[in-house]
Amino acid sequence: MRLFTVSKLFFVGVIVFSLLCFPQALSAQENALHVYTGTGAPGLTNGALNQAEFYSPYGLAVNDQGLLYLADSYNNSIRVIANGVVKTVAGSNDGQDSLGFPQGGYKDGAATAAQFNRPRAVVVAPHETIYVADTQNHVIRKIADGQVTTLAGTGKAGYKNGSALEAQFDSPSGLALDQSGNLYVADTLNNAIRKIDLAGVVTTLAGSSAGTAGYQDGSINTALFNEPAALALDKQGVLYIADTGNQLIRKASHGQIQTIAGSRGTLLTGTDYYQGSFQDGAVDKAAFNFPKGLTVLDNGHVIVADTWNHRVRAILTNGEVITLLGTGKFGRVEGPVSAAVLGSPVGLVAYNNSLYIADADNNLLWKLYIDPDNLQPARAGFDPPSDQIQVWVNGSKVVFNADSQPYISEGRTMLPLRAICEKMGWRVDWVQDGTITVTGTTRSVTFAGQDENLYNKNGTTIVGLRYLAESMGWIVDWVPDYRAVTVQE
Repeated sequence: MRLFTVSKLFFVGVIVFSLLCFPQALSAQENALHVYTGTGAPGLTNGALNQAEFYSPYGLAVNDQGLLYLADSYNNSIRVIANGVVKTVAGSNDGQDSLGFPQGGYKDGAATAAQFNRPRAVVVAPHETIYVADTQNHVIRKIADGQVTTLAGTGKAGYKNGSALEAQFDSPSGLALDQSGNLYVADTLNNAIRKIDLAGVVTTLAGSSAGTAGYQDGSINTALFNEPAALALDKQGVLYIADTGNQLIRKASHGQIQTIAGSRGTLLTGTDYYQGSFQDGAVDKAAFNFPKGLTVLDNGHVIVADTWNHRVRAILTNGEVITLLGTGKFGRVEGPVSAAVLGSPVGLVAYNNSLYIADADNNLLWKLYIDPDNLQPARAGFDPPSDQIQVWVNGSKVVFNADSQPYISEGRTMLPLRAICEKMGWRVDWVQDGTITVTGTTRSVTFAGQDENLYNKNGTTIVGLRYLAESMGWIVDWVPDYRAVTVQE
């Protein structure tokens, strides 16, 4: 009996130990988002996953043993997560700056005393050599054998090729390391992709030699970028680029630059940026909103941190873009992917069927189980498709009266204005002159009585969904397989 009791206690102990060290072990197969580590409060605290604190975590990398490295940007440090414990690998601060943020600096030497300034990317080479894009110091750093050194850059913003310590960068924020040891740099404010070879020579792989922002596919010698922010390499050596200011995902292969997903909106007045938006579907019709993170799965699917859409997206090898995670709202909500809410996803890395996500504004890392060979869109539980159009608002289905069902007219989805607005939580008021005012918690929108986009059908005001969404600033997506429309605020 005693032997049975001891064995039973040992078994229970193993389970408890597994839960403590690997908190996602029993829920790994759930299609749900979990906080992996971080309390959400900005800070610099090491220790257990549920007690650790971060401050605007950014780039992620993982080694062959599953150790997770992080550029903890506002803490001006590089962190590592191993065996359920968060530690600081390198970096120190000089108090706070005038705005109350940790004060970074530029100092080589022992890892514990070295200083960084808002690092945004990290990659890990064999033998645990770590490379860091030290963004606001405009240099690439190296961490090895407990020492931090400058690999390339002078510490001053500029654009210069040549020997590593004479070359110059301007706010580098993305890194990728190929199998030969060449390091690629998203030189963000120089609008270029740079390369640091094994001999320590810096060259421009692609982008204007003058640092000019623009957009052009074709030869790497003539291609143009607009503040590229992240890089990722696949096993065949294809380099993927988050061309953030152009709202595009592009790739470099065989001397050519090609846009693989995204579409540019209109140029934002007074800037070099193009208007971001949101759209799933075919890669040439899909739209992003300042994507700042990338990772590539072994099967070729590209995962994108669509930062200002507060989503994680996937570019599938079949030419389709889907949303894996996020509703389009800003916030922090764990749970099923159809309802989970992100802040500002920026860093991504996949390991052992899990996707890790650095959420800069929530000061934490998320973890999501994925099946790489069966990535599915994060959608509400749609009804089976029928002749009737389904309308889902913030993940909840709208039930319409029998005489006011949605319908399609000349390619437009038409539906009753009051029903959709009240489902979104907005109040609808009519005035005798025909004016309609729709009021939310922070603002209101007024439609003129003579608005040609509004129709009266049996006493019910009907509006085109796209027109309504554009007027209200909502996000609309059409899911053809289910004849479903999703609307999100």
